[in-house]
Amino acid sequence: MGRYNPIEMVPYGVLRALIVGIGLALPLIFVVRSNKKLTWTTAILLGSWLISITVVLLGDVPSRILYWFDEQHAPLAERFTFLQFWEGDLGGNPGYTLFADIVANTVQGIFFVLIAAGAYFWGEKHRKEGKFKS
Repeated sequence: MGRYNPIEMVPYGVLRALIVGIGLALPLIFVVRSNKKLTWTTAILLGSWLISITVVLLGDVPSRILYWFDEQHAPLAERFTFLQFWEGDLGGNPGYTLFADIVANTVQGIFFVLIAAGAYFWGEKHRKEGKFKS
C-alpha cells in the first residue's frame, strides 16, 4: 500500500467549475433586487446569462464529478477498505460508476431545483408587483 496523500484526491476540477458557476450567479442578487421593468433586450440578455449559469451548474459540475470518480476510485478503495466492493463488477459495469452516477445526479438535481425555484419565486414577485404585462 502506497503512502496516502489527501491533496491528490481533492476534486479541483469540480471546485473550479463550482466557483465559476457561483461567480456567474452572484450578480443575480442585484437583478433580483432591482425594481426596473424588463425590456425585450434586457430579458434576452438575462435569459442568455441564466442559460450560461445553468449549463455550468447542470452540465459541467456533474461531468467533472464523474471524471473525478474515474480518476480516484482506485485510490479511494485502497485508502478506505469499505469501498473495495465497488472495484468489482456490478451489473456489467465497474461498481464505482453506480455511485458516481448517484452523486453526480444528486448534485445536478439540487442545482436544477434551486434554479427552477429561484426563477419561479422571482417571477411570482414580479407578477404580484405588476411588472409583467399580459
